[in-house]
Amino acid sequence: MSHSFREKVADLLREKRFDEVIGLAGSDKRTLRTLYGLLYHDEPLVSWRTVTMLGRFAEVEPELVRPFLRRLYWSLCEESSVVGWGSAQAIGEMARRNSELAKDVIRPIVHFLDDEELSAPANRNTVILCGSIWTIGELADVEPEMTREMGQPLVPFLDDPDPQVRGLVAWVLGEIRWLAAADRLGGMLEDQGTASVYIDEELVDGTVGDFAARALDRMKRK
Repeated sequence: MSHSFREKVADLLREKRFDEVIGLAGSDKRTLRTLYGLLYHDEPLVSWRTVTMLGRFAEVEPELVRPFLRRLYWSLCEESSVVGWGSAQAIGEMARRNSELAKDVIRPIVHFLDDEELSAPANRNTVILCGSIWTIGELADVEPEMTREMGQPLVPFLDDPDPQVRGLVAWVLGEIRWLAAADRLGGMLEDQGTASVYIDEELVDGTVGDFAARALDRMKRK
């Protein structure tokens, strides 16, 4: 795979020219393989835009990405020796765009937090943990019942030592409208730990307090 082709696709993602990437896939079979590799790009925005792109393919060309969905899910299984960044996120976005395509694999990702041993700071794979948490927030509007099942399990993570986890959880609790956490979120407004959350196809950087305030505002707006 040529470096120039890889960067061509990366540039299209940086510029949010998603329809052009879909068109490119129709004429060049390297496109989907390239996207899989771009999940691990050094530039976080490119990796996240790849997540978005795979979701769009799930919506318009589901059979093209079905093999990649299985590959991504396999990378999360215990039998896999390598867990790549973005696997849970990509599956979550594909599920948001095409629930039928991902119906057999999405629930274990959403319910990753149910395994207290795997999600504890001493034992966890933070890549999978954050992917699972982000997926809950991303699916909130299309799978409200499933995602609200995770409201109570998410609340203890507001005390997590990692500010990225705290900020991400604060954002998700707002997305699922978990009103029972409002007081806890109100007590976090001065938390100066920093986090980054991918929202509406953009990376949003801020303090944990910023994301807590955002969540409270979201709860008010419903």
